[in-house]
Amino acid sequence: MARIAQDVIDRVRDSANIVEVISQYIDLRKRGQNFVGICPFHNDTHPSLYVSPAKEIYKCFACGAGGNVFTFLMEYDKISFIDAVKQLGDRYGIEVQLSGAESDKDLYSNLFDIHDFSAELYHKNLFSKSNGKILKYLLDRGLTEETIRTFKVGYSFTGWEDLLKKVQAQKYKDEVIEKSGLFTKSEKGIYDRFRNRIMFPIFNHSGKVIALGGRTMDRDEPAKYINSPDTPLYHKSNVLYGLHFSRQPIRQKKAVVLVEGYMDLIQLYQAGITNVVAASGTALTERHVQQIKKFTNRAYLAYDGDRAGTDAAIRAGYLLFQGGVEPLVLNVPAGKDPDDWVREVGADGIRKAAKNAQSLINFELDSREVEQLSSTQQSELVSNIVFNIARIGDSIIQNSILKNIAQRIKIDERELVQRLKREQSRQRINVGTDSNEAQPLEYSSLLQKAQILLVKMLASDDPKIRQMVRDQLDIDLISEPLLKRLAEQIMPLYDEINYSSLIDQFKGKQEKELVANILMEEVPQGEPEKEIKDCILVLKAQPLKEKIKAVRFKIRELEDSGQDPLEAVMEEAMLQQELRELG
Repeated sequence: MARIAQDVIDRVRDSANIVEVISQYIDLRKRGQNFVGICPFHNDTHPSLYVSPAKEIYKCFACGAGGNVFTFLMEYDKISFIDAVKQLGDRYGIEVQLSGAESDKDLYSNLFDIHDFSAELYHKNLFSKSNGKILKYLLDRGLTEETIRTFKVGYSFTGWEDLLKKVQAQKYKDEVIEKSGLFTKSEKGIYDRFRNRIMFPIFNHSGKVIALGGRTMDRDEPAKYINSPDTPLYHKSNVLYGLHFSRQPIRQKKAVVLVEGYMDLIQLYQAGITNVVAASGTALTERHVQQIKKFTNRAYLAYDGDRAGTDAAIRAGYLLFQGGVEPLVLNVPAGKDPDDWVREVGADGIRKAAKNAQSLINFELDSREVEQLSSTQQSELVSNIVFNIARIGDSIIQNSILKNIAQRIKIDERELVQRLKREQSRQRINVGTDSNEAQPLEYSSLLQKAQILLVKMLASDDPKIRQMVRDQLDIDLISEPLLKRLAEQIMPLYDEINYSSLIDQFKGKQEKELVANILMEEVPQGEPEKEIKDCILVLKAQPLKEKIKAVRFKIRELEDSGQDPLEAVMEEAMLQQELRELG
């Protein structure tokens, strides 16, 4: 099995700055000694992820996610521990070598490899002499060779098994081929999913290829675009195309431009509109909005200038509003898409349009020609708008929208307010709790709480408190296996504790999260010596109390069955004496 030497792991961990790394994925803001941000591991609406630069660990106080810099990359990018170490090693200039067979890498590593191999193959194929017409088509569409290389645009073969034969020659396992999404399986066998198409690699936040999209070059092909299906690496409802390139520009410009297609994005990016993303082969989703919210709270919608584009922009706009992002709509000329438009007017024309962008409501009212509708049609349109804005959590935004509608169609604003209240009431009745929301595992009994407080104090960054615990605690009193293992790791550490390294001593997501939670939380303010004595008393007394309870139950059973309970009574008396001696 592939391994990395422990000293190399330690060097990478010690070199990595956890705030710097996590900041590449979410927006972090300083709060006291820590940094906080929107947690990417659950549907977070308020900053609940805390990052400690001093301890080099993180914790979400809502969903319980936690760990060190390796854990974050593993969970966020769905990569193995080895790949997380290698990625950080590359970032900080540390050579990471593997021992063991390359074939022992796990499924995720192989899936990343097969996607990278396929994307490179398609990219090289585009520049082969036999595909000069395809390259010319892209150049005629206004793309430069530099842009084509930046986005690794490629071309898929016309045969049914061209890619399949090449990946099989690389000795990829059948499971990897099947789960990659690059192939289709039928009764006749396995064949290439993409044939005779311009290929657009889809990258994750780290710049790794996780999926592909393809535009057909066959006029008779009914599906103009096809995309990778959902795979272990890729969930289209979560991934925004181009975010790997545009993340920093979005932060810098405090706004994002949303488009629908791959070519739209690439053309805008090439023109200098670099804060642009596109939904990846699907309509905008709530998860996409959560991704956007990590970087900005303002979005400009530049969708196709036709009825389908208008409808999609309106739907996306409400999702953005509901996710806390202000939507503004660019008026793309009728019959054009952003790809054509930017080639016609250039970046300056797009920027000018952005300055004159419409609010979502005015765009919807204009596009529906609200003043020309009958009263019945106006009422139906208003009902649809009210239905959507009832889901917006900001009453100021809701009231502003209602006032705008009232002015446009000359109706009493109070009537709209009443409609909104009725709709909100109806939605509250219909909405249940989300049973799928991950809940943090907690130690809840008195005995568990005493153990966890002692371990927290043993892990304190105050060496005096740590020594107090060492002087008084018999580690065998810790009965919870994970807490005992953690205590055993910390007990010998008289100097400064490497909190991030401690997390790596535990296996599995749940264990790492629990350890991170313990290490992240501050020791309660008060009298530490008294807290320690009280906790140890609980550890000694609680088991005795449980034994007394069990013996009392045994006494009742003996009495009910007519047997002599004297021996059990004496046992209870001895236990009670032990309990009293504890004080």
